Amino acid sequence: MSTSQSQVLRMLAMVPYLQGNAGVPVQQIAADLGITPKQVRDDLKLLMMTGTGEYGGDLIDVDLTAMEDQGVIYLRDAEFMTRPLRVTAQEGAALVVALRTLRASAGPDEAVVIDSALAKIEAALGDSVQTPVDVVVDEVDATIHQSVTQALADARRLRMVYATAGRDDATERLVDPRRLFTERGRLYLEAWCLKAQDLRFFRLDRIVTAEVTDQPVEDHDTEPRNLSDGVFTVGADTPFALIELHPSAHWMTEYYPIDLIEQDSRGVWTAKLYGADPSWLRRLVIRTAGSVKVLEPATLRSAVATAAQAALSAYDELDSSSKE
Repeated sequence: MSTSQSQVLRMLAMVPYLQGNAGVPVQQIAADLGITPKQVRDDLKLLMMTGTGEYGGDLIDVDLTAMEDQGVIYLRDAEFMTRPLRVTAQEGAALVVALRTLRASAGPDEAVVIDSALAKIEAALGDSVQTPVDVVVDEVDATIHQSVTQALADARRLRMVYATAGRDDATERLVDPRRLFTERGRLYLEAWCLKAQDLRFFRLDRIVTAEVTDQPVEDHDTEPRNLSDGVFTVGADTPFALIELHPSAHWMTEYYPIDLIEQDSRGVWTAKLYGADPSWLRRLVIRTAGSVKVLEPATLRSAVATAAQAALSAYDELDSSSKE
């Protein structure tokens, strides 16, 4: 979806939200919509040019003084947005599926609202559409889920212990939550990590403990990340390994962040394989059973060779013991 399309959809959702929540803080609506406070202000200034006419009273009005001085939002002259919305059967089915997906990641308070909206839409659709879709999301600890949703709702900093599977350890982190979302059947928290000083994605099933603090979240004024290519994003400083991909490993380019560099006459591709965790890179290469060769860095090439030799030695010991 393009940036302009996303902005239009966001503003359409913003108007009824603000009509029902007069005086809502800028920080709160930014957290609810998963955008930055700067984007909220920019969207509202654009909304002031929207309406049914050209003059005052016909255009949506925003109290700019309250927004800039007090950090709260008051919306006026947007009553035309309360007209009943008519949707087609196809659009209604899409709404049902979207709400069921949202329901899978919602906290107790949000679930009540979603269930109510879902019941109304399904009742309005009646038998005109069938949506036999079940949304399955990995289960997470209910207490942790509640702490995360509370931190988001209250715009509070979260203290948590996070387990990193690739390094088999757990670290304590302070994070400023931005949004909760699902990706490939898993729940993720997007948050500003004070330890990394950057945006990070945290799987809820890897959060060991979570505690809502009394500290309000800060405005880090960062752009939301595009998740169309998954939760791992490649940047200028992202670590990578220079590898050779043999034909039997070409499938990896469809599943992992890889940049192709060149191809030789044998069909062997030289490429960059990105990954922030060296342990993850090592395990991935070993699983390819010789179809991938590490060229650089030397430390990764050595780690792969050592791990492979250890695995072969373990098989040799097992084979020897079975013959005794």
